[in-house]
Amino acid sequence: MCWQRHGAHLLRRFRFPTKRRIPITQLAGGRTITHGPCKMTDQVKYLDTPDKSETDKKLYKTLLLGNGLHALIVSDPTPMPHDGFTTSESSSGKSVECESISSTETSSSDSSITSSSDSGSSAESGSEEGDEKLAACALMIDYGSFGEPEKYQGLAHFLEHMIFMGSEKYPEENIFDAHIKKCGGFSNANTDCEETLFYFEVAEKHLESSLDYFTALMKAPLMKQEAMQRERSAVDSEFQQIAQDDETRRDQLLASLATKGFPHGTFAWGNMKSLKENVDDGELHKVLHEIRKEHYGANRMYVCLQARLPIEELESLVVRHFAEIPHNDVQSPDLSQFNYRNAFRPEFHEQAFFVKPVENECKLELTWVLPNVRQYYRSKPDQFLSYLLGYEGRGSLCAYLRRRLWALHLIAGIEENGFDTNTMYALFNVCIYLTDEGFKNLDDVLAATFAYVKLFADCGSMKEVYEEQQRIEDTGFRFQAQRPAFDNVQELVLNTKHFPPKDILTGKELYYEYNEEHLKELVGHLNEMKFNLMVTSRNKYEGISTYDQTEEWFGTEYATIPMPEKWRKLWEDSKPLPELSLPEPNKFVTDDFTLFWHSACKPELPAAPKKLLKTDTCELWFRQDDKFELPEAHMYFYFISPLQRQSPKKDAMCTLYEELVKFHVCEELYPAISAGLSYTFNTFEKGLLLKVSGYNEKLHLIVEAIAEGMLHVADTLDEKMLAAFRKNLRKTIFNNLIKPKSLNRDVRLCVLEQIRWLSIDKYKCLNDITLEDLREFSRQFPKELYIQALIQGNYTEESAHNVLNSVLSRLNCQAIKEQRYVQDRTIQLPLGTNVIRCYALNEQDTNTVITNFYQIGPNSVRVESILDLMMMFVDEPLFDQLRTKEQLGYHVGATVRINYGIAGYTIMVNSQETKTTANYVEGRIEVFRAKMLQILRQMPQDEYEHNRDSLIKLKLVADMALSSEMARNWDEIINEDYLFDRRRRQIEILHTLQKSDIINFLMEIDLKNLRKLSVQVIGHRPADMPEPLPGSHLVSDDEDKAEDANEAEEDESETEKDDQEDEEEVDSSEEADDEDLFLTLENKLNVVFLPPVGNENAILDINEFKKGLDVYPKRQSQYEKEDPSRADRIEDALAEA
Repeated sequence: MCWQRHGAHLLRRFRFPTKRRIPITQLAGGRTITHGPCKMTDQVKYLDTPDKSETDKKLYKTLLLGNGLHALIVSDPTPMPHDGFTTSESSSGKSVECESISSTETSSSDSSITSSSDSGSSAESGSEEGDEKLAACALMIDYGSFGEPEKYQGLAHFLEHMIFMGSEKYPEENIFDAHIKKCGGFSNANTDCEETLFYFEVAEKHLESSLDYFTALMKAPLMKQEAMQRERSAVDSEFQQIAQDDETRRDQLLASLATKGFPHGTFAWGNMKSLKENVDDGELHKVLHEIRKEHYGANRMYVCLQARLPIEELESLVVRHFAEIPHNDVQSPDLSQFNYRNAFRPEFHEQAFFVKPVENECKLELTWVLPNVRQYYRSKPDQFLSYLLGYEGRGSLCAYLRRRLWALHLIAGIEENGFDTNTMYALFNVCIYLTDEGFKNLDDVLAATFAYVKLFADCGSMKEVYEEQQRIEDTGFRFQAQRPAFDNVQELVLNTKHFPPKDILTGKELYYEYNEEHLKELVGHLNEMKFNLMVTSRNKYEGISTYDQTEEWFGTEYATIPMPEKWRKLWEDSKPLPELSLPEPNKFVTDDFTLFWHSACKPELPAAPKKLLKTDTCELWFRQDDKFELPEAHMYFYFISPLQRQSPKKDAMCTLYEELVKFHVCEELYPAISAGLSYTFNTFEKGLLLKVSGYNEKLHLIVEAIAEGMLHVADTLDEKMLAAFRKNLRKTIFNNLIKPKSLNRDVRLCVLEQIRWLSIDKYKCLNDITLEDLREFSRQFPKELYIQALIQGNYTEESAHNVLNSVLSRLNCQAIKEQRYVQDRTIQLPLGTNVIRCYALNEQDTNTVITNFYQIGPNSVRVESILDLMMMFVDEPLFDQLRTKEQLGYHVGATVRINYGIAGYTIMVNSQETKTTANYVEGRIEVFRAKMLQILRQMPQDEYEHNRDSLIKLKLVADMALSSEMARNWDEIINEDYLFDRRRRQIEILHTLQKSDIINFLMEIDLKNLRKLSVQVIGHRPADMPEPLPGSHLVSDDEDKAEDANEAEEDESETEKDDQEDEEEVDSSEEADDEDLFLTLENKLNVVFLPPVGNENAILDINEFKKGLDVYPKRQSQYEKEDPSRADRIEDALAEA
């Protein structure tokens, strides 16, 4: 979901054939040509070329095909390698080392896991201009859930799923997806309210074949009736995944308030209830095909294609593959008949809503219904008001509330999803995340909010503030970084629909012109008391005795009362508050865009970062940018401390300290975020990690402010502050642990790492932290540190030294004395299988998450290359067997894991205890793993080589932005490997790997070195439900009655995202307060580790289990060593097996 709402974490982007449709012949401008023999569908009309930024080297062309399909073609002029596996350095003369910098570990499908925390690294890619890039295509259809029949809610989403079930040309189900995966690519689709989007990326070599498979689905999809039940189950799975997401539940609650007959009152997700109950399958199948033929016409389609091919060749591809898609005369649904002022029933704004959340959160939301704001895209009054209301610097509403500890976070604006932004209306939302004190002082919070909203109507002209934002946006567009083609085509294809051709690239980015009339119109809307007021909290507001209403589809519990008269009076009598004002001029706005590499006459620079400094308290690495040529820099600082690993209490205090430092500087630094800079400051594995990026001129000011905050925050602490932040952290831990996937990961890493505390242990310590404890920790943390730093981009060595010196001079830290607390060590699992089980903490949660981890041993480039290739081979068979055929869970996956230099891999399945047992699922995982050797042995040699070559191409994919190069270099530094040319080494090894090498590797592990940990977080069945029989969950056409409408298969959501299965709290009592909930959470985890089943080795106490185990020795840096390490010897032995 895209956001344009402004808040504390705002980040800027560095940014069948029939007669022709009549409007095609009525378009003004352009010229028409034909390709080859003159056919109606070959005619092409050229539209205006989009305006672009001066740093954008890509070529663009907009087309209108004869069948009415709109196309945007994006040609990347970057040179292509002369063959599939030769990088540009072989022809440019640059050193081999310059070309391929890599992260610690890779995976065929997931983001790389580079540390023991399994944090996903950025896209792994080669780093040299001219290396491989992935091509991408996005197809948007002007049809979504607003157009579906009321009888079949969720049909648009269901149709999106069914499209993939084979075509007349390629009848096998999921053949397109299988082809994409085999070629090292990825595909997905999503359905919104007015659009359905299909998109994929693939190596350029396979672009044409992929387009052939893809467009066959659009020309003549099969959508057989026998496939309906499986995909209906998949749609239901997606619903179950988000069924506990509070934001989605809020949207559906608002949808239930839609005026009768308005299209946004639908249930867009769909589930078994909407698509199966009282539904005749034959009739549904017929309607499905009718809808597809009516609304999936080429005249309702927009495509964006990007590749590193000549623009004429891309045009030929578009014409060849898309011109024969059938079109018709059906227009998109006309929503102009629906007036935005009548979009919701009167109770939308006449009643106050009090909602019981799933997560433990407390928030106040005000939501106004505005006209369609896309008509104002040139002046963007909605975005400007989002900026003003979401501002968090001095004089802002957020600062006012924070100073009183009534709120810690605020966001404002219009979300970029189809429910909030469409051709009928736009929902402008102000969301304030309240503390307990804020909830108690809700009247005062509302009074301040009303005063701030009314400020914009009474403050006179805001042109000066607008023009500053206009300049910032102009600069952001001028120097926007390249995005991967996969991301680019998804955004641009939507822009192709919503903006004129000339403004496709600029329409969302620029403030073209200040328009006082447009701004006054929207300010006028915000100054009407016709907003929806919603309070979401576990604590009941005065006068609310029970949540006596339930939303139909998600089961959200809520209560309503007439808008309190005291709140109406607060609005009517609202007076200005002296602390509230418009933003001051922004001192962080960049003026100097000098490129230092250009000023130095573009010297040859080494490809890897250079170590400028190493002492007993710090190390500094630096690389000046000579590739992306933008006035930006990135600075990463890892403040490593021995305190965090000393006890769970100190670990918890480290998180509190981090939050308080950010609180200390938030007013000062928010203008920097508004000006195009960004920073994150977070607790990491053994300290705090600061990441700063943006225009380089004033970037150092953020670093200095954070250092000052680290040093002085102790002096600002008081009891109220401690209570507010302690409670906030408890909520955070609670909300994380009720997610089965997060709990599974927490347990797994606690078993594997020598020193790591369970999250529940950290929670238990929170109540014991006194003000003096926290003050002492805050004073001690800066005194004893080791700082790892990397600075890259438009910077000089001297300036890099100066930035680090400014930190050192402020903190004046000494060397770490107890090194054992900062050494990263991994437990060596015993031979055989060990199991650790616990129940999901929410007794209403049916979801089971099973992760089988197989530990290999010390990592090396060869070992990780073998694992990467192995994942490439098993990814599609794993999905086909466990997800499609056995239907164990919608989300299955295999991933390479590198934990502190120790290699392994996981196989994970999300299932449900209502459909099959955890024990059965774990057994099926093992049956599949046993077949991995058979899969490899039976694989034809040409298929093996195809997969291997696809992986090599993926490892040759070029960096699109400085951020990805920075992230990979940083991984090498914090993991102390320093293999900045890792990708080149991997490619060299992959070229030599034979199928027999992989087979021997697997055999050696299974026969001599099988070290397995099975982590099982088990969901709950209703008390009266018997244990499912093995295999009873399988869906067949004559067993539809056996399908449970509450089946909760996990969605295969994008791998960089965290699990979103946020379930109900453990406590079943509505009257329980937060303290009871947290005590229940503690107790559940204290007693939850389950005894063995049969003769298995079950872990009942993690600390006791780890006591008797060996710890892998601290690995020697591969950057500094000369002699073969243990990792090399193990790797060689495996290779020779």
